[in-house]
Amino acid sequence: MALLEDPPARRVDEEADSWRSVFEASDPVGAAVALGQGHAAPGAFTLRLALAEARDLQAQAKGDGGYRASWPRVLELVRQHPDAEALQSTAARLIMDDGDTRRAMACWIGVHHRFPGAPEPFRMHVRMTLREHGEAAAERLVRERFADPAKVEDEPGLLALAFGHEELGRTDEAEEAFLRLTRLFPHARTGWRQLARLQEARGGLLSAQRTMGEALAVCGGEDFAASHARLSREVSALENLAPHASLDDSPASVRALEVIVADVLADRGARRLDRRHYLGSTLLVSGSLGSGGAERQLVTTVLSLNQAMQEGRRVAGYDMAGPVGVACRSLNAKRGYDFFLQTLTASGVAVTEYNRLERFGGHGRLSRAWPFRHAIDFLPLRMKEGVTQLVDHLRHAAPDVVHIWQDGMVFAAGLAALMADVPRIVLSVRTLPPTDRVNRWRLELEPIYRALLGAPGVVMTANSTLAARRYEEWLGIAKGSVPVIHNGVEPLSPAAAPGDEDAWAEFNQRTAGADFTLCGVMRLDHNKRPLEWLSAAEHLHRRHPGARFVIVGDGALRQEAQEYAARRGLSDRVLFTGLSGSVGYWLAHADALMLLSRYEGMPNVLIEAQLAATPVITTPAGGAAETLIAGETGSLLASSEKPDLEEAADCVMRLVEAGPDGRRRMGEAARAWAERSFSVETMLERTVDVFMAPYDAPMLPAG
Repeated sequence: MALLEDPPARRVDEEADSWRSVFEASDPVGAAVALGQGHAAPGAFTLRLALAEARDLQAQAKGDGGYRASWPRVLELVRQHPDAEALQSTAARLIMDDGDTRRAMACWIGVHHRFPGAPEPFRMHVRMTLREHGEAAAERLVRERFADPAKVEDEPGLLALAFGHEELGRTDEAEEAFLRLTRLFPHARTGWRQLARLQEARGGLLSAQRTMGEALAVCGGEDFAASHARLSREVSALENLAPHASLDDSPASVRALEVIVADVLADRGARRLDRRHYLGSTLLVSGSLGSGGAERQLVTTVLSLNQAMQEGRRVAGYDMAGPVGVACRSLNAKRGYDFFLQTLTASGVAVTEYNRLERFGGHGRLSRAWPFRHAIDFLPLRMKEGVTQLVDHLRHAAPDVVHIWQDGMVFAAGLAALMADVPRIVLSVRTLPPTDRVNRWRLELEPIYRALLGAPGVVMTANSTLAARRYEEWLGIAKGSVPVIHNGVEPLSPAAAPGDEDAWAEFNQRTAGADFTLCGVMRLDHNKRPLEWLSAAEHLHRRHPGARFVIVGDGALRQEAQEYAARRGLSDRVLFTGLSGSVGYWLAHADALMLLSRYEGMPNVLIEAQLAATPVITTPAGGAAETLIAGETGSLLASSEKPDLEEAADCVMRLVEAGPDGRRRMGEAARAWAERSFSVETMLERTVDVFMAPYDAPMLPAG
């Protein structure tokens, strides 16, 4: 028998190949579990050591950002203990925190399926489903698990139910489920801990203190005693901030925000811009310089302003004195947050990464934020970060205008700009309000918007009429008072990047005889729906075998999309280019562009396609309907929530049947419309008009 055994070297090679396959798998956690089946390390003591080591690795990764460096060891621990849910959840969380959304979702789904009763994997499955598939899919997941929530009476079930409600933004229902858990299982410490956590997160500091007091009386323990003591100190501190107010009626963060804003508005200066004939120092603020559409628009605005300043050219009747700069929360290269950084710095634009600045400007008591330090402690982390790390930078730079882009940064940096007494603060929103998207809602959003828009010199703009009207409705602003500044888009160069022409030539040969090319330019994620795009392509191909398809972009669903195309027999008809810096080249080879997004702001790609004389088909997501003239420059589908793929195929078929001449006429109309409506110069003039326009009264008057 010994003669039939594999040589040791071969076994080592095979083990190395197996272990390599774990890291390359779409679900590395599941692959590690499969590799460990039948080879588990023995003993509860060994498992406890493994859990302790995994927690240490997770804490270390969180501290230094080295998530991927922690994978190998944690996955090895999973292999050694393939039946330990806690280890699998730790590994899945590391992958998620590393930003690998596609594999993180596969991991969480796998852990949930292996441990269907475990609360944490269920929670993360709901969270990832909400993020990637939308609210309806996440609600369906919770309903499938809990057909009758009132009948749930087991401890893990109540915990999972509460987590599910919380992820869906149903905090009242989540709190009720946690409360039931503490009543049915009073000695289960997790229930008390989670109930107090949620109450504190909702701003109910006094409720959280009472909960921990009751928990301490029932369960005892040093951890509960420490939590109760901390909450008691914070309640006392909050009472000192607002001694005459009731703590039962207002979340702690909102109360602290109100205290800060009242003082800041009382001291707000009278420096005005609307009597000047020139635009001075201007700072644009963004979360990052990633490759998204909003970031692209910010960069276009910055470069256009900078060019006008360098050329001494007037814009909208104003001299451009400058300078113009950019501040970003993060430029983390690993996460792609520096995509446009070199573009800006090469043009001489100064870019600041403010989350690396010293807290309180490094000056402690001399900081503008220092007098508010006790109130700042109650603010959410991102808002606290903006106030403590950005406000003194703004005071030193003393810009005339701070232009803040998107809800997340209004939340993070709006208060800092107000505290720094910037005379003109522009809040640029680029999609529907957070009330329309449950996963973006924060209880401090409405108060901060109201505080900012109640201050003189602060104005909100939107890049679509739809977004402007929805924000007006949400905040009670007079209809038509939010200026609309449509995106400014330059025509893309049709020049090829290295490798493009070879890829096209090979694809052209592979699809010889094709007479219609449908293009999709998108991030390959659930919001952009690449699988549905391919399904619509399949419908079209059945009706018109001469159709072929080009998908430009990359993302979490690329592998799944390629596998889907292979299963449906479309591999030879679809070209996946990957991430491309030469989108114009691919649009030049397209007869039409199709976009099936669930959510959008103002999708630049629809404008870019029309500038390239390419008709478009799109869902009505966000401001997409405003980018085209339906029936003249493209087609608008009926729904963005549940697009009819046959309807999409019908729209494309009409272009097929129009023939080359009909498509050429529509393309020329599309180009003329896009040049007329979305020029960079028009966008720039409207932006400067907003910067300099007189605002004698706040957009949102008091009361």
